[in-house]
Amino acid sequence: MAACATDMAPPPEPSRALTFENIALGQAREMPSGDPFTEGRRGPTGGTVFDPTSAAVVEAVSYRFSLGHCGLLSPVDVDGSFWDTLDGTTAAGRPLDLEHDTEMINQTAGVIAVIGNEARFRTESGAVVRFNRHDGDREFPGCD
Repeated sequence: MAACATDMAPPPEPSRALTFENIALGQAREMPSGDPFTEGRRGPTGGTVFDPTSAAVVEAVSYRFSLGHCGLLSPVDVDGSFWDTLDGTTAAGRPLDLEHDTEMINQTAGVIAVIGNEARFRTESGAVVRFNRHDGDREFPGCD
């Protein structure tokens, strides 16, 4: 008996792991529209408590994003969640002072991407801030 030859399809490409390093920052999308913020309520430490209102985003895709007037003290509301700041690095790779760096305490444009419960925001100057997903509402301090 002769073996039959068949055209076999090539094996599928191994799927690219979802990593922040694979995200195309130059191809950032517009952030999907969410609901407007509702009026907040007074929080236990004197700030204002808000609920997140953002729409879902596609994982591992960069979106244009700007920090609010108060920088990292402003709500970071992406993918239906608020985000808690973990740490950051300058464009040169040094640790970023999140409480005093000019970009982080003011309105700053850049891109943001989400993978699972982590998000990363890259400013136009190249600084990167890492965030963890926050569960539920969150209190924000006042900002002058």
